[in-house]
Amino acid sequence: MIGWRVGWMVSRAELAPTLAMVHIYNGVVTSGFGQIGAAAALRLGDDDVRAALAEWERRHEELVRQSDGLPLVPAHGGWSALFDAEACGLDASEFSRRLLEQKVAATPMTEAWGGAVATRYIRLVFSNEPVERLALLGERLRAALA
Repeated sequence: MIGWRVGWMVSRAELAPTLAMVHIYNGVVTSGFGQIGAAAALRLGDDDVRAALAEWERRHEELVRQSDGLPLVPAHGGWSALFDAEACGLDASEFSRRLLEQKVAATPMTEAWGGAVATRYIRLVFSNEPVERLALLGERLRAALA
């Protein structure tokens, strides 16, 4: 349910207050169609879920392959990866601007995303990109870095 902000948590009682703070950013203001979509997804069979997961993994693997040798932080289960612009000698906002010129939309991470350490990264969302389009990423990343 990538980006739909629909979900629930089960935890030990002592973790609940901390998890509730996390949930504020991940489950607030769930839209009606998001709730209907979540209910439909829960009715899907395991084969449908496995197929969706396999496709997201395929997309992630292509993103990692295209970034070979570059400072990419893999998704580790998410739908986006981080690229360390600062390790390439660029400010994240400048790198994001250069990528846009190469037809790649990437979000520069501001302090709101995780304090001062976040600002060195850009966020590459791969979840809705077909593998064929992701196959163009390596060339575009390198052109933006040139």
